[in-house]
Amino acid sequence: MVRVDKTLKELMEEKHWDPKYFHPNTESILDELYSAKYPVEILKKFIGDGSDFITYGQVGKRILVEKSPVRYITTRNIVDTGLDLISVIKYTPENGWNDPERSRPQKSDILFIGNGVGCAGRVIWLDNAPPRSNTEQNVVILRPNNINRAYVVIYLKSIFGITQIFRVKDRVGAAYINFDEIRAIKIPVLPSNVQDHIESEYKKMSAYHDKAMEGKKKSDEVVYKQNIETAEKMLKDLIARTEAVIRGERKDVI
Repeated sequence: MVRVDKTLKELMEEKHWDPKYFHPNTESILDELYSAKYPVEILKKFIGDGSDFITYGQVGKRILVEKSPVRYITTRNIVDTGLDLISVIKYTPENGWNDPERSRPQKSDILFIGNGVGCAGRVIWLDNAPPRSNTEQNVVILRPNNINRAYVVIYLKSIFGITQIFRVKDRVGAAYINFDEIRAIKIPVLPSNVQDHIESEYKKMSAYHDKAMEGKKKSDEVVYKQNIETAEKMLKDLIARTEAVIRGERKDVI
């Protein structure tokens, strides 16, 4: 039987961003991670310094326009199962202040919401190249090497990743995760074939997300709802299977 832990949404609803909050199971969850049979590294090993590896949208003023080839991606466009470009209502001038080359999302990028009440910590993997776009400053782009990026995303969504993301003490104000804290997250290095299988399963889930977005674009509520619910179920199941692999309860996600 695969054990299913709480989702990101459920953990957020427990007010993990309250500076006084400390999840009672944090230590036992991390003990499970450390006792895993796989080597545990920190993300810093895979995420180097500089904007080629980690960056965010342009800080400061926002120069937005009604029409432009450059979509302006905000936190509201990042949902659990993928990128919601149908809800994009903001654009920014091409090559302008809010369109630096470093933060233009590319195929295989990881988009991680680093700041925002109710959405900080949400993370997705771009399995396909997005249309011309750029991101706001609250969206962190991760480009790790020598590890499967789809696996990194599923891990960050798992109980092991979420626990570390929300283990923030003595902080006041809005939720915020900086680059050093992201790099300090510990991650077990699963066998490469298992990581590849996680990517394959992620792509299957993502296909339903894309179908949901097509339904949303056509204002077809039935198509949207059926496919987004399927994508959410597949995502939750993949997270559970990945957690089971980490715990040693199964050898692979397939």
